[in-house]
Amino acid sequence: MLLRTGIRLGPNYAVFTWHPSDREPLGAAMGAPQDISFHLSRHRSSVPRARVLLVAVLSGRNLIDDVAATGELIISELVTNAVRARAPQDRSVGVRIRHLPGEGLLRLEVSDAGEGRPVLREPDDDELGGRGLLLVDALAHRWGVDERMGGIGKTVWAELKADVVPAPRKDSEPSVAETAEGSRG
Repeated sequence: MLLRTGIRLGPNYAVFTWHPSDREPLGAAMGAPQDISFHLSRHRSSVPRARVLLVAVLSGRNLIDDVAATGELIISELVTNAVRARAPQDRSVGVRIRHLPGEGLLRLEVSDAGEGRPVLREPDDDELGGRGLLLVDALAHRWGVDERMGGIGKTVWAELKADVVPAPRKDSEPSVAETAEGSRG
């Protein structure tokens, strides 16, 4: 099943592509990989939009609390770099959010039509920018850059460990503490 909708977000549009597994609603098949893709305009207002959309995608996924916060920081840096990349203004920024619960990963991908590849560097203390990839490098499990199909631009991706919080036990199952107390009897 493929669902594609346009949602108006202020003066710009985001186009979503949803690839659920087995025709289940997003989040229902927690063990199956799930994809959300959308395009944002090359404008600085796209950065907070990307964060909001990431949080919306991750809500209800039972992920460990800091995954969403870390993902917000990383997607902010990647989208900021894509918006700033030298590319034709009419090109959009592509974002893909992929949760791979079977592998315990959240993969964030941001594509742009800009030339060149991002380079991890150590900026001088008096430089105002240039620390975004340092942040991505510090927070991500791993990250990298791939050429886009057709050779125009690149996709910068980052993967986070995204373990799912175990489901609560049923009341009929004794806890470890209850079992230990019962054995001391």
